[in-house]
Amino acid sequence: MAANANNARIFGSDLDAVWTAPHGTDISAIELDTDLSAIAAFTDTGWLHTDGIPFTPSDSVTRHRGHQGGRVVRSVINESGLSFQFQALETTALTLGLQHNVRERTVTAGVARLRASAGRKVEKRVFVIDLYDIDDEAVHYRYIIEVGEIGERQEVAHTNADITGYTFPVEIIGDYILLTNDPAVAGEEEGAGAMQISASTDVDPAAAAE
Repeated sequence: MAANANNARIFGSDLDAVWTAPHGTDISAIELDTDLSAIAAFTDTGWLHTDGIPFTPSDSVTRHRGHQGGRVVRSVINESGLSFQFQALETTALTLGLQHNVRERTVTAGVARLRASAGRKVEKRVFVIDLYDIDDEAVHYRYIIEVGEIGERQEVAHTNADITGYTFPVEIIGDYILLTNDPAVAGEEEGAGAMQISASTDVDPAAAAE
């Protein structure tokens, strides 16, 4: 397949978003064009830092070597996972609640009173990440993550030199769904049907290519 610059993606459009909902929220009916703002359980985290939404694999590999020449005979993955991270630039009830482990919240005469714990447990939530090509918003990628765990908290700076941001590293637990209408993946042009299907899954490669 010849090189095609039209397949080079740059994200960061006005439509990009990280949506989240309480753990256990039903995601079975969510499609690529589903309007999440119409689903009460989901909240848009708002403006995001220019670092975007990096996905980071965490794979640990052991290499077993043979006697002859000390060459690698087999390699085994001992640990494997995937996480993503985003920094929310808006201070809201959602971001404060995720950052500060709020136990109680009352509002009286326009004043919110939050009781928070200095310690916290892992926070399980549903996440949906929407990404659009910055120059062609018709190209849409949507990650649907049924279980995402917010673990270690990050520093929150209160300064006049920058926007106060809330950084959330999220570990993906189990499978996730990726939907896209990108012609390079879903289209009929050369190479679009050459998707590699992992042999470690129960998916029939022949059926998946149809």
